[in-house]
Amino acid sequence: MSSKRKLQSLKGQKEQFESQVAQLELLRTDCNQDIQGTTNADTRRQLRARIKKYSTEINELYDEIDNLEEEINQLKSSSPELTSNDHLDNPKNQQELTIDKYLPYIDFKKALDKFNEIQDKFNKNGDVALFFMEESLTKRGDLCSQRLRYDLKTKINYHDINIHSQYRKNFRYCPVTYTSGNLEAVVQGIANFFDIKNVEDIKLVIKKIGDSLQNNSVLFIEINCCHVYSESEIEALIPWFVDIFWQPLKLKVDELAKDYEGIKILAVIISDESITKISLKDNLSCYYNNNDNNDNSFARDKLIQIPLGDWTKDDVFEWLRAVEPSLKIDERKEIVEKIFHKLKNKNEANTINICHALETRLSNLINTYTSC
Repeated sequence: MSSKRKLQSLKGQKEQFESQVAQLELLRTDCNQDIQGTTNADTRRQLRARIKKYSTEINELYDEIDNLEEEINQLKSSSPELTSNDHLDNPKNQQELTIDKYLPYIDFKKALDKFNEIQDKFNKNGDVALFFMEESLTKRGDLCSQRLRYDLKTKINYHDINIHSQYRKNFRYCPVTYTSGNLEAVVQGIANFFDIKNVEDIKLVIKKIGDSLQNNSVLFIEINCCHVYSESEIEALIPWFVDIFWQPLKLKVDELAKDYEGIKILAVIISDESITKISLKDNLSCYYNNNDNNDNSFARDKLIQIPLGDWTKDDVFEWLRAVEPSLKIDERKEIVEKIFHKLKNKNEANTINICHALETRLSNLINTYTSC
């Protein structure tokens, strides 16, 4: 197949995936609006389940789009057969970069500050930290998690997010899902990541993880509580995960830190429920890290909150400067004002709706540019 035909085929596949994403985004937004319009617990639970399903499908499609983009970019960069209009450095083609890559850079400053603050207290040879995010759905904890992972892997200049330095070696991302009543699935997911068949033996799982670590190894474990609809389910997860898995893993890292340097294991529990409220209960308060002192101590076996907040006009305005440098100041102001005015009139100015509005607005903008 010629380079031109291959490029057309890849672009066609990418457009199909993007069309599916757009349809799922609309369905997800409709569900989010329906949640705000009902107080029925069963209905809200069903709607949230559908939102989670759509979000999972969207993320999977974005993974496929990312893979296609990488293949497209490699083809554009290496094939002499393509015209200048097809090459990666053509301004029109630069507009085709997917917007979702840039959304994590709007504003998660407080989250990133806390994340880095804890890492600054790490033992340089090896250490662990256990974090949590709450109200993830409406505040886009998934995007925040992406931002934290990007920060671990590479240094990216906020005002020039197309420039990447070298990726950190030995970084691994281990996403697992906790579903209602299935605690074992969390360790099962981690074991699967490390190709371990006998998950009943936690010691074996810990040993296999330890054997995979070396100098500068970084392991990021994300526990997504995507199908959990009650606080009691989170209450069951926290002590079970900490006592059965996390504490033994910490001891293994302490042991390895005698021989290696730069080992980091970070885990994040992501929930739509309020973990802060749960952690204040007498039986769970011991699992919550409330050390606000300015010293270098924090409890490695207790939860640390990563704060999520709603985005502001200023956040989006500055972000647009980096993502779409061709926009004039007045044009950026107009985009921001229209988005926030429309959402505030509907009392919907939260992060998830701002994301959808930006995706819609900038997709239209990109289509305008690429059709010229």
